[in-house]
Amino acid sequence: MKAIVIGAGIAGLSAAYHLKSAGIEVVVLEGRDRIGGRVWTSRDFADIPVEFGAELIHGRSAEVNTWEWVRKLGLATWHWNKTADSMIRTEDGAWLTMGQARRLSPELDLTRSWDLGDVPEPIDEENLATYLKRIGFSDLQLRYVQRSFANAEGDSMTYLNAKAHAHLFKDSDGQDDYSDYRILDGYDSYYRELAAGLDIRLNKVVSRINWSDAIAVSTAEGETVAADVAVLTLPVGVLKAGAVKFHPALPRSKREALAGLQMGPVMKMVYQFAGPILDRSIGAIYAKDNPPMWWSPSLGREDGDTVWTAFFTGDYAREMLELGEGAALQKGLDTLRREISQPDLQYLKARWINWPEDEFARGGYSVCLPGHYSAREKLAMPTPPIYWAGEASAPHHLTAMVHGAYFTGQRAAGEIIAGG
Repeated sequence: MKAIVIGAGIAGLSAAYHLKSAGIEVVVLEGRDRIGGRVWTSRDFADIPVEFGAELIHGRSAEVNTWEWVRKLGLATWHWNKTADSMIRTEDGAWLTMGQARRLSPELDLTRSWDLGDVPEPIDEENLATYLKRIGFSDLQLRYVQRSFANAEGDSMTYLNAKAHAHLFKDSDGQDDYSDYRILDGYDSYYRELAAGLDIRLNKVVSRINWSDAIAVSTAEGETVAADVAVLTLPVGVLKAGAVKFHPALPRSKREALAGLQMGPVMKMVYQFAGPILDRSIGAIYAKDNPPMWWSPSLGREDGDTVWTAFFTGDYAREMLELGEGAALQKGLDTLRREISQPDLQYLKARWINWPEDEFARGGYSVCLPGHYSAREKLAMPTPPIYWAGEASAPHHLTAMVHGAYFTGQRAAGEIIAGG
């Protein structure tokens, strides 16, 4: 048996790794000139690895398969505790650690702990804002939710299916299973090892997939690669844009799945500064203005320049896209200046990472729209000889995360292996 894996992101690398481990011949076709997809470690921006894409390991539960590779490769990690090492500009203008702010404001604390008590379950048709209003959240709390929780989930609350996010209504700051960790050696230390020994062909932009019996994949350069089966890991944004033609056309279930999902406009701006801009024990800022979320991969360093990353999604990202790169970088700097009371702060260099306008991503990660709770399950269902992977096809509690993408690749490989 021969398999083609389309896409060399984490899902594609996982699928290829597990297929090859089972003795199946595998070719990976990747449109970019690099592997990793939406996981992209830069070693040129600063003297430390800087993540232009996915940055953190989310949690330590048994489902977080990334830890298997971290342990196998002996990679160093850092735990972001988000209480003592994070500053927040509260809605009333105070500048406090997250721990202090949570103790002083029960309203804020509820948006972090998600200890909602006995409240009705969300329904499929509700967006997150509608649901939270229904259970009594104030306008103040909704602003905090948009600044942190919804921003992390990839879009504004009106686009987030409340039922799809119900599993996250837990204290992600206080339980180790939901804490965040950074790979200090860089995420590429992981995905390059995952890719080792695989037949990966870069700069192969897939334009057409014939799947009437076996598989014939055509590239934009006119090359055709044949196989018995294919694992498709392309992001939802690429599929919805019609960048790849299917013959025969995709079945109704897949069209319904894609209609219920969209790519959140997830972006980053990365700045390098001469020396520290805050006490070196502070690794994150929850800002009141746009961008609302900042963190530093330089936390813990004793000397040298420091890097700060601004992370923004949804309407925050839409505003920045309208401004354009230069004005957006300046707006980000102005926000940071105000938050840390340094009006003359200047950066050494900066980088704008525009995932929504990246032709191979067309967004950061997938969002399940209100009324479409089953979309991810529909997308994941195999349609032999095509099998489906990628973070958008993961169960709701695993989406938008590297280990979720890995899971889907492993799942698709298992479906092929089981089908023999």
